Amino acid sequence: MYCRIALFLFLIVFLAGCATSVPDRGRPVSNVPAESRVPPPQDHGRYQPPVVTAYREPVTPKYSQPAPAKAVQALVKKAEDQRASGQLVAAAASLERALRIEPKNALLWNHLAHVRYEQKQYGLASSLAAKSNAFAGQDQALRADNNKLISRTR
Repeated sequence: MYCRIALFLFLIVFLAGCATSVPDRGRPVSNVPAESRVPPPQDHGRYQPPVVTAYREPVTPKYSQPAPAKAVQALVKKAEDQRASGQLVAAAASLERALRIEPKNALLWNHLAHVRYEQKQYGLASSLAAKSNAFAGQDQALRADNNKLISRTR
Protein backbone atom coordinates (compact mmCIF):
# COMPACT_ATOMS: atom_id res chain seq x y z
CA MET A 1 0.00 0.00 0.00
CA TYR A 2 2.80 2.41 0.87
CA CYS A 3 4.39 1.41 -2.41
CA ARG A 4 1.36 2.47 -4.39
CA ILE A 5 1.12 5.80 -2.58
CA ALA A 6 4.84 6.44 -3.12
CA LEU A 7 4.52 5.52 -6.80
CA PHE A 8 1.46 7.76 -7.15
CA LEU A 9 3.29 10.73 -5.53
CA PHE A 10 6.35 10.11 -7.68
CA LEU A 11 4.23 10.21 -10.85
CA ILE A 12 2.52 13.44 -9.77
CA VAL A 13 5.85 15.13 -9.05
CA PHE A 14 7.36 13.80 -12.27
CA LEU A 15 4.45 14.96 -14.41
CA ALA A 16 4.36 18.35 -12.68
CA GLY A 17 7.98 18.89 -13.72
CA CYS A 18 7.11 18.18 -17.36
CA ALA A 19 4.20 20.59 -17.47
CA THR A 20 4.67 23.97 -19.18
CA SER A 21 2.81 27.13 -18.51
CA VAL A 22 1.02 29.14 -21.21
CA PRO A 23 2.84 32.45 -21.82
CA ASP A 24 1.08 35.63 -20.87
CA ARG A 25 -0.24 37.47 -23.94
CA GLY A 26 0.72 40.84 -22.51
CA ARG A 27 4.47 40.31 -22.28
CA PRO A 28 6.97 39.24 -24.97
CA VAL A 29 8.11 35.63 -25.00
CA SER A 30 11.68 36.15 -26.20
CA ASN A 31 14.66 37.35 -24.21
CA VAL A 32 15.36 40.18 -26.67
CA PRO A 33 14.74 43.63 -25.15
CA ALA A 34 11.71 45.46 -26.49
CA GLU A 35 13.81 48.41 -27.75
CA SER A 36 15.80 46.27 -30.16
CA ARG A 37 12.88 44.36 -31.65
CA VAL A 38 11.70 45.22 -35.16
CA PRO A 39 7.97 45.80 -35.32
CA PRO A 40 6.07 43.44 -37.63
CA PRO A 41 5.20 44.87 -41.03
CA GLN A 42 1.77 46.42 -41.15
CA ASP A 43 -0.39 44.95 -43.86
CA HIS A 44 -3.16 47.31 -44.89
CA GLY A 45 -4.60 44.89 -47.41
CA ARG A 46 -2.63 46.34 -50.33
CA TYR A 47 0.02 44.49 -52.30
CA GLN A 48 3.43 46.10 -52.02
CA PRO A 49 5.89 44.83 -54.64
CA PRO A 50 9.45 44.24 -53.47
CA VAL A 51 11.96 47.00 -54.03
CA VAL A 52 14.28 46.16 -56.94
CA THR A 53 17.50 48.05 -57.46
CA ALA A 54 19.36 48.24 -60.76
CA TYR A 55 22.46 46.09 -61.16
CA ARG A 56 25.70 48.03 -61.00
CA GLU A 57 29.05 46.67 -62.08
CA PRO A 58 31.38 46.41 -59.07
CA VAL A 59 33.88 49.23 -58.93
CA THR A 60 37.47 48.11 -59.10
CA PRO A 61 39.75 50.25 -57.00
CA LYS A 62 42.62 51.96 -58.79
CA TYR A 63 45.15 50.24 -56.60
CA SER A 64 44.05 46.75 -57.69
CA GLN A 65 46.54 46.80 -60.57
CA PRO A 66 49.85 47.86 -59.06
CA ALA A 67 52.29 49.84 -61.12
CA PRO A 68 55.13 47.77 -62.55
CA ALA A 69 58.36 47.64 -60.61
CA LYS A 70 61.08 50.15 -61.49
CA ALA A 71 63.27 47.36 -62.86
CA VAL A 72 60.44 46.24 -65.16
CA GLN A 73 59.90 49.80 -66.37
CA ALA A 74 63.61 50.11 -67.14
CA LEU A 75 63.64 46.79 -68.99
CA VAL A 76 60.60 47.77 -71.07
CA LYS A 77 62.23 51.09 -72.00
CA LYS A 78 65.42 49.25 -72.92
CA ALA A 79 63.44 46.74 -75.03
CA GLU A 80 61.63 49.55 -76.85
CA ASP A 81 64.94 51.23 -77.68
CA GLN A 82 66.41 47.91 -78.85
CA ARG A 83 63.36 47.18 -80.97
CA ALA A 84 63.47 50.63 -82.54
CA SER A 85 67.13 50.13 -83.47
CA GLY A 86 66.40 46.70 -84.99
CA GLN A 87 67.94 44.56 -82.23
CA LEU A 88 64.99 42.19 -81.96
CA VAL A 89 66.89 39.38 -80.21
CA ALA A 90 68.10 41.75 -77.48
CA ALA A 91 64.59 43.27 -77.16
CA ALA A 92 63.08 39.81 -76.70
CA ALA A 93 65.71 38.97 -74.08
CA SER A 94 64.94 42.18 -72.15
CA LEU A 95 61.20 41.48 -72.23
CA GLU A 96 61.71 37.87 -71.10
CA ARG A 97 63.79 39.14 -68.19
CA ALA A 98 61.00 41.56 -67.26
CA LEU A 99 58.50 38.67 -67.46
CA ARG A 100 60.58 36.71 -64.95
CA ILE A 101 60.02 39.60 -62.53
CA GLU A 102 56.30 40.07 -63.31
CA PRO A 103 54.95 36.95 -65.02
CA LYS A 104 51.29 38.09 -64.88
CA ASN A 105 51.82 41.44 -66.60
CA ALA A 106 49.64 41.33 -69.74
CA LEU A 107 51.37 44.30 -71.35
CA LEU A 108 54.76 42.56 -71.22
CA TRP A 109 53.29 39.49 -72.95
CA ASN A 110 51.84 41.82 -75.60
CA HIS A 111 55.19 43.54 -76.22
CA LEU A 112 56.95 40.19 -76.52
CA ALA A 113 54.27 38.98 -78.95
CA HIS A 114 54.93 42.00 -81.17
CA VAL A 115 58.68 41.38 -81.09
CA ARG A 116 58.15 37.71 -82.03
CA TYR A 117 55.85 38.82 -84.87
CA GLU A 118 58.58 41.09 -86.22
CA GLN A 119 60.98 38.11 -85.99
CA LYS A 120 58.48 36.23 -88.22
CA GLN A 121 57.75 33.68 -85.47
CA TYR A 122 54.02 33.83 -86.13
CA GLY A 123 52.93 30.78 -84.13
CA LEU A 124 54.79 31.96 -81.04
CA ALA A 125 53.48 35.52 -81.50
CA SER A 126 49.92 34.22 -81.64
CA SER A 127 50.28 32.13 -78.48
CA LEU A 128 51.95 35.01 -76.62
CA ALA A 129 49.10 37.35 -77.60
CA ALA A 130 46.59 34.76 -76.38
CA LYS A 131 48.47 34.56 -73.08
CA SER A 132 48.36 38.35 -72.84
CA ASN A 133 44.58 38.14 -73.29
CA ALA A 134 44.42 35.69 -70.41
CA PHE A 135 45.99 38.27 -68.09
CA ALA A 136 44.38 41.39 -69.63
CA GLY A 137 41.26 41.39 -67.45
CA GLN A 138 38.94 44.26 -68.44
CA ASP A 139 41.54 46.14 -70.56
CA GLN A 140 39.60 46.25 -73.84
CA ALA A 141 42.25 48.18 -75.76
CA LEU A 142 44.91 45.60 -74.95
CA ARG A 143 42.52 42.76 -75.82
CA ALA A 144 41.74 44.42 -79.17
CA ASP A 145 45.45 44.79 -79.97
CA ASN A 146 46.09 41.14 -79.05
CA ASN A 147 43.18 39.96 -81.20
CA LYS A 148 44.41 42.05 -84.14
CA LEU A 149 47.88 40.52 -83.78
CA ILE A 150 46.42 36.99 -83.58
CA SER A 151 44.39 37.59 -86.76
CA ARG A 152 47.47 38.96 -88.57
CA THR A 153 49.46 35.84 -87.68
CA ARG A 154 46.83 33.60 -89.29
